[in-house]
Amino acid sequence: MKTLRLLGRDTTNGILRRSFLFIIPLLFAVSQTRELHSYLNDLVDRNALFTNGTLADYILFATKGMSVYYFDPKEYFQIPIYWFAFQIGLAYLLAYYASDDFHSNGRVLFIAVGSRSKWWISKFIYCIVTVVLYYAVCIGGICVTAALYGADMRWGVTPGLAVRLYTTSTVSMGTWDVLCVTILLPVLVSVAVSQVQILAGFLITPVVSFAGVCAMYVLSAYYTVWYLPGNYTMWQRTSYIEVDGVNPASGLVLSAGMILISLIGGLMYFDRKDIL
Repeated sequence: MKTLRLLGRDTTNGILRRSFLFIIPLLFAVSQTRELHSYLNDLVDRNALFTNGTLADYILFATKGMSVYYFDPKEYFQIPIYWFAFQIGLAYLLAYYASDDFHSNGRVLFIAVGSRSKWWISKFIYCIVTVVLYYAVCIGGICVTAALYGADMRWGVTPGLAVRLYTTSTVSMGTWDVLCVTILLPVLVSVAVSQVQILAGFLITPVVSFAGVCAMYVLSAYYTVWYLPGNYTMWQRTSYIEVDGVNPASGLVLSAGMILISLIGGLMYFDRKDIL
């Protein structure tokens, strides 16, 4: 019960009072959906393809990130700005609350609750809830906007559109594959990154922790390697699509390890933390 009360407090102070930041995933959803809709209209005008797209098409487009980057001295490296803004928006949403709450109310709450572990577990759950809500706003925004644009609200990829935007291997992805690489795996990876970010905010500072997350996403865009978690939030980087891509199973194991380390590390840190 004490953990639930702490979670309710974290939900109010950490989510509801900062709910204005959820405009970020909503703007991301609307802008990406509008961009694909404009592209589809252009195809119709050129008599190239007649379709309003499906829900899966819109979600694939919004969560695509970028394909594997191969260094070329003749070309400039460009970070996918919408993807980067979406990820950094989440990092900023979670950057300061836990640390500020500890420094402002930690001593009083530890004494009142009588357990340091319950306080950290509450923050741990709060992080998961925030990430899920952040993605839910994004997916909900895509669903509503796509429906307004007349999209077919089914979970299937339009082959003619997929081969124009991505590699031909995209067409072979099944329903579960699309769901996994566009929603489930990115959410899990974001939870893992966010948990590490919050814990690192106590070990160093929230500012440095936030900067570290930003740097990690920049490096993830440049290097396609299994140990940079940002790669798993871009489905075009998966081994389903690119031979040199990352295996989604690796992302699952990496994320699970990061989450477990964050949970145990936080419990150990606050068990030894001097609050006087």
